[in-house]
Amino acid sequence: MRQFSDAFSEVVKQLREARKLSKAALAKKAGLHQTYIGLLERGERSPNLDTARAIANALEVPLGKMITKAETRQ
Repeated sequence: MRQFSDAFSEVVKQLREARKLSKAALAKKAGLHQTYIGLLERGERSPNLDTARAIANALEVPLGKMITKAETRQ
């Protein structure tokens, strides 16, 4: 079974690309460093709940929806 964090990372990348945001733009909107977004998308980092919520807000998607999408990818 896949790790949830890997599936969540894919969801972040998919949503970012669908909104035509660069990693830097997403990071700025979320109040994070662009390096962190890259690490997250490659599955090298997992966000805590506050960080996941900041990313969801920056992507203008409810965090619950992102979690549900990730759960279906496991």
